[in-house]
Amino acid sequence: MRVEVCADSIVSIQNAFSAKVDRVELCSALGIGGLTPSYGFISEAIDQSLLPIHCLIRPRPGHFFYDKEEIKVIEKNILNARELGCHGVVVGAHNQNFKLDISLLKRWKTMAGSMYITFHRAFDVLISPLEAINQLIDLGFDCILTSGQKEKAEEGIENLISWNTKFGSDIIIMPGSGVGVSNCKKFKKAGFKYIHLSAGEDLKPIPMPDGINQNLSFLKQTIRHSDNQTLIEVVKSLKSVE
Repeated sequence: MRVEVCADSIVSIQNAFSAKVDRVELCSALGIGGLTPSYGFISEAIDQSLLPIHCLIRPRPGHFFYDKEEIKVIEKNILNARELGCHGVVVGAHNQNFKLDISLLKRWKTMAGSMYITFHRAFDVLISPLEAINQLIDLGFDCILTSGQKEKAEEGIENLISWNTKFGSDIIIMPGSGVGVSNCKKFKKAGFKYIHLSAGEDLKPIPMPDGINQNLSFLKQTIRHSDNQTLIEVVKSLKSVE
């Protein structure tokens, strides 16, 4: 089983490479589920030449129904990722009836060209998951990132196993959310080809000199990197499973 790590810093990419994971989902703002990273960050991540970079395309937090202006931003970001040399993109959208927006996804697949394309956890709010999997296969998607329509993948493992058994030869079902050292073996033993995790570690606050207003809200925001040691433990755990 292979490991995808979501990373929102160059340090996280370097840690993932050191731990010998397989690829990176590049994003910003992991604290709110991830948003599209900046053009400069994508460019630098590619220039590192360490791991395949799959760029998250999500313009804002919240639901996955987008208006015309948001769609323009999404499509420019897909083209930017392709131009910069990303190995893949991670997208998702639904209609107001919480079914796939087929025409939109078809256009995005065309815009992605030869890039690997993953449908993200917008999948977990769809009302007809089996229908959606068949549609994503027909559209040519490579992978679905999902927690089995539960908050954590371990809670949704029955759905995940069922979908992987039925569709795993046609599309990658990639468990994500709450996956880590404590349960990664469970997913490998269940036959999944990929898992998705962050293995995040909070950085220690920077000491502030006297005279700084430490009550400013942005000074209290948490900064996280993917933790090298945790990632190494995950990879070692997976290699120990026959």
